[in-house]
Amino acid sequence: MQEYQLSESDNGKKLQLKMDDHIVIKLPSSPGTGYNWEVQPNNHFMVSHQYTTQSDAGVGAGGMDVFELNPQTQVQNGSIRFIYRRAWEDASKAGKTFSISYQIQ
Repeated sequence: MQEYQLSESDNGKKLQLKMDDHIVIKLPSSPGTGYNWEVQPNNHFMVSHQYTTQSDAGVGAGGMDVFELNPQTQVQNGSIRFIYRRAWEDASKAGKTFSISYQIQ
């Protein structure tokens, strides 16, 4: 089993995964502005999500959206995409996007 720790700087990265690998993606977020990271539908992974803040952060300070991905099926070529947007706005108005492509063996 290998664990991958990814951040915004890994946007566009290509991964060669095995079924027992684990991926942690940490993306900076500021939900006080109405923006949140959302994962686009994908049936290749079991995805969990949580939002964390620094313990010394002030009111309204940003934090991290943390996504954990565990492969669920083998696939030759896949991709997963995250968008940073306000829930009430159209997805085409996403502030930022993050994606990785992968092969799962």
